[in-house]
Formats: sequence, C-alpha cells, structure tokens
Amino acid sequence: MRTQKYTTRSHYRCRGFSMVELMVALVITLILLAGIGQIFLSSKKSFVIQNSLGRIQENGRYAMDVVISDLRRASYWGGNADISTITGTQGVNLAAAEACTDTSSGPSDWSRMLGRGVYGMDLTGSEKPSDTGNDYSCIKDAGATPYVRGDVFLVRYAHPSAIGSITKPLPCNQSAPNSTISDCYPNEYFLRSSLFRGRLFQGINSEDSDNDLVAPAIRTAELVARAYYVGTSNNASACPADGAVPSLFRVSLVNGVFSAGEVAYGVDNLQIKYGVDSSGDGVVNRYYDGDAIDSTDATKPDWESVVAARVWLLVRAECPETGFTNDNTYVMGNESYTPADTAGRGYRRKLYTSTVKLRNSR
Repeated sequence: MRTQKYTTRSHYRCRGFSMVELMVALVITLILLAGIGQIFLSSKKSFVIQNSLGRIQENGRYAMDVVISDLRRASYWGGNADISTITGTQGVNLAAAEACTDTSSGPSDWSRMLGRGVYGMDLTGSEKPSDTGNDYSCIKDAGATPYVRGDVFLVRYAHPSAIGSITKPLPCNQSAPNSTISDCYPNEYFLRSSLFRGRLFQGINSEDSDNDLVAPAIRTAELVARAYYVGTSNNASACPADGAVPSLFRVSLVNGVFSAGEVAYGVDNLQIKYGVDSSGDGVVNRYYDGDAIDSTDATKPDWESVVAARVWLLVRAECPETGFTNDNTYVMGNESYTPADTAGRGYRRKLYTSTVKLRNSR
C-alpha cells in the first residue's frame, strides 16, 4: 500500500517598517506639517491685513460722509437766505472776529454767527486751536480728547429735519411741564423762520413775544454749530503699548455748553482748502488755506465768498503691523505729511479726498 506524503509550506514571517522607511515617512510628514503650518500662518496674516484694511475703509468712508453731509448743510437758515431779517431775543452775532471761547457768553456768541456758515484754521507744526490769535479754546490741547494735528473747520446751520414744526420732539420725555421748548430745551439755541423772517433765541425764551413770528410755513429748528478736528481717542487701543489712537472729533453745544464728541476712530490727519468765488458767478476761482481767508482784511478773500471745500482725511489702522514698514509721504493739499510710525513696525493708512459744493452759499 502506497502512502502519500503531505508537505507543508513554511509560513512567511511578519515584517514591520525598517528604520530607513520610518525615517523617510517621518521626514515626509514633517514636510507636510510645515507646509500646512505655513499655509495657516499665511492665511491668518492675510485675514488680519484684510480685516485691518476693511476697518480703515469703513472708518474713512463714514468720516467723509459725516463731513460732507455737514458741509452741504452749511448756511442753511430754514429757507431764509437774508440773515439781516433775523432778530429775536438773541439775534445774530455780527462780530467780525471768529472765536470759540469757553466763557459764560462763549457758546451763545459762537453759535449765533450766522454770517459765517463755514470757517477754518490752517494749523501746522506746534500750533494749537487755543493759541492767541486762533482763539478756539473750546478745543482743548490737554486733558480729555486733546487736539493732535491738522486743520480745524467749522459749519453752522439750522437743523434741516423736523418733527412737526420743530426739530426736537414735543412734548418731551420728562416730567410735566413738558409741552414747550422752554420746558424741555431751555439751554439750546433755536431759529424760528419763514421764507422772509426769522427769530433767533435760547430755548428758555421761546415763549417771549420778541420771538413770535406770524407768517406762513413757519418752522423752528435747532441751531447747529460744529467744529471738527483730530484729537486723541477716548477708546482703549488694542495695542496700548503703541500709544493712543487719533480720531476725528467735533465740538458742538450740548445743553448749551461745549462738548467734544468722537466721530470716527483712526483718523490720523485732516486738511481742508476752501474754494472762493471772487467774481460773483458761483464758480470757484481759486482754493485757499484757512489762514489766507479773512473777513476783516481787505487784502484777503472773505469767508462769505467761500462756495466749495476740498477735504483730505488720512485714516490709519488701530495697531502697527510687524514686518510692515510705512514711510510714505501723504500729500494733502499744500501739506506733505510723513507719519512717524512705531520703530520696526508700521501702520497701514488710506487717504480719502472729496470736493464739496456748498449748497447754501451765495
């Protein structure tokens, strides 16, 4: 009897990666991780830059919109173009010299200069609005919101919007009596006007017979006076070690006293030139800096001849950027401004400019 032999195959031994293979795999993994990390860092930096540019653009556009809106309203007196017909318990301040002094009569004198819907100061170097001759001590050069740099300009007008026949609501949200201007807004200044007449008064005197006006289409509007400047922001910076952030401010009257309010964050400089119509045809003949216009000097054009304004606003990022250097010089009218950035880092900036026709000029 034959027997069959069965042969068994030897089992293959299990084998792992060799040291060389592990090293190659590790190197490839590290290269991939480095690439991914580089992409992440690059994307993060790109996001930070785009976010910074977006905020600059948002702040710049808003600031310019506010400035343009106010300039277009300058010298609007409720439809009455002849200020010689405006009387009242206060009446128009016809002083030739412009001043904004923080005294007992300062707010009233400053707001009632209806003959000057636009005014400005061309300030350079170490000049301040409060310097003797400038006489704008209502803009502080120390303490809260101090002036930093650039020009100062002012607009005056009667508020164009109305609720009923008055630009402030009546009755107001306070305990009775609250149905008249004198009850609700005793310290504010108002212009009651028709097409041919006007009465200028403080709220507390609103019911005085000297402020009565009998004519069709009467409206009572809050008198607005605002002076714009670049000051130090009240808001805490995200980069406190790099100093306070400059912002666009405006001084106005709140409850009859001067108050500085922040308009737009990050505005680094403000420059403005004024278009003068010297021929009386409503067309700009030449643009001047503020110090070249003087209503008291016969050799210079007067403020009443200004029919347009050209504005430059330089807006910067809140924080400087590592690895970025900004040594640009920005031409703003006749001024060339080279910012002094943080050493080794720079602020991104964007320059905005606009020319505005003053709608209510002569």
